[in-house]
Amino acid sequence: MLSSEMKKQLEQFLKQDIGNGDVTSAVLPKQKCNAKIIAKESCTVAGLEEAKFLFNSKGVKAKPLFKDGSKVKNRATVMRLHGLNKGILSVERTALNVIGRMSEVATICNEAKKLSKEATIALTRKTMPGFNLFDKKAASLSGIWPHRTNLSSFVLLKDNHVPFFKSPCDAVLAARKKQPGMKVEVEVENLKQALLAAKARPSIIMLDNMPPKKAAAAIKKLRKVFSGKIELSGGINMKNLSTYAKAKPDIISMGSLTYATRWRDFSLKVSR
Repeated sequence: MLSSEMKKQLEQFLKQDIGNGDVTSAVLPKQKCNAKIIAKESCTVAGLEEAKFLFNSKGVKAKPLFKDGSKVKNRATVMRLHGLNKGILSVERTALNVIGRMSEVATICNEAKKLSKEATIALTRKTMPGFNLFDKKAASLSGIWPHRTNLSSFVLLKDNHVPFFKSPCDAVLAARKKQPGMKVEVEVENLKQALLAAKARPSIIMLDNMPPKKAAAAIKKLRKVFSGKIELSGGINMKNLSTYAKAKPDIISMGSLTYATRWRDFSLKVSR
């Protein structure tokens, strides 16, 4: 379900694309017509709810033929439209862009989930500027943990925060004092830092940029003194995900799920 913030963002996307008016569609004689949106490759489709909202905002009836998160085949019709030609065509590109981006994120996240059946796969905040909520939603459709939606979600003490304290332990204790009752995660670069952080009992300890074997050894030792969640992050992609999963972390966060993605191709065809 679309939040009010997501609706405002979608309206802004459309307003930005239309600018001072769709001068090309203005040339057309006003006429009602039908149209359909077609997947031009197999994928996990996402963004249909968003596209429906965009078309409805211009008085166009939109009927999704699949639920977001469904697998669709190449050439499948995913949505049918009916309304004024000007309305359909002025929304076309914005709607296709949203579906294309969200479907790619949902598809790659679905593939990642299959490669790590025990550890929870999570996104990072390396999302497309202005599209964060939609990237996170697309990932959720494939069973991926969105992690932090924004900086207010919970405390995450990263490598640029920890140096302002004597140790990772002190950083976590300061966070506990400043943000009581809030989840606190801390990023560390080696086992020594992890063991220090564990003394303050954070919710999550993130082992950052550790090679798989080193990460596996660190996790094994950390489990003996720490009962919270252990997360692996940094340089993890679809090629090495299975190897990192063997280290048996609780969470694996992957920026590549959003920053290394391409676009899924969809097209709109009008019929008079």
